[in-house]
Amino acid sequence: MCLGEVVRLDAVSGASARARLGDQVVAVSLVTLDEHVAPGDWILVHSGFALHRLEPDEAVEALALRSWRHGPSVQGSISDASSPSSHPQEES
Repeated sequence: MCLGEVVRLDAVSGASARARLGDQVVAVSLVTLDEHVAPGDWILVHSGFALHRLEPDEAVEALALRSWRHGPSVQGSISDASSPSSHPQEES
């Protein structure tokens, strides 16, 4: 079974974004998302497409569940989710 990934957006440019997935930087398409997102927001991504914007507490919960199942490799993401976002400027 394939599950979506919880990622934090680093940059948004039109209908695409750059996000962090652990230590990796990934490209995300926003064409399937009806909500406005900004750098610092947490989203659920599947196959490179954004599915849903998550509130920080939802991201913490989802990352904690993933950590329990997949080990400590996502621990840094959990602490990132629980800390306030600085919301860097959106790219043009």
